[in-house]
Amino acid sequence: MLLAGAAGCGGDSTGPKSPAYEDIDGTYAGVMAGTSQGIAANLLFGFTIGQRDSDITGSWSFTGKLNDGNTTMDVTGTGTLDGTVEAGRDPSLNFKIKTATCPNYEATFSGDYDSDTHRLTVRGPVEFFNYQTCDVGLTYQATIVLDG
Repeated sequence: MLLAGAAGCGGDSTGPKSPAYEDIDGTYAGVMAGTSQGIAANLLFGFTIGQRDSDITGSWSFTGKLNDGNTTMDVTGTGTLDGTVEAGRDPSLNFKIKTATCPNYEATFSGDYDSDTHRLTVRGPVEFFNYQTCDVGLTYQATIVLDG
């Protein structure tokens, strides 16, 4: 006697489910203030983030002032960002920012998303450079808290 059969496990027949990713799509704004090399910075940052599962893309911008105690200079910056967000609640994220002004420039940021407050806290270098040579002349190691 020949017996044939198949054994299986219960569950979804479509395969393993992807991890649940917190929805961090949106627009965020926050202030960065600090001093580097005797120059005070007061900047308003904005991030716009789009998300597909773990991948995030978007744009960033800032506007503000640098002051060395004698002279105040208006500054602005814009660019793109891309990176990843971890699965689960209160996820960490990592991304790189770029600017069209200096195409070979990129800076790496890390951070956390607070699922309850919809707040991003990001850490990384805020750098100012000569737009003709792209040489970095001033760096602020910043922590920026952004509300969504």
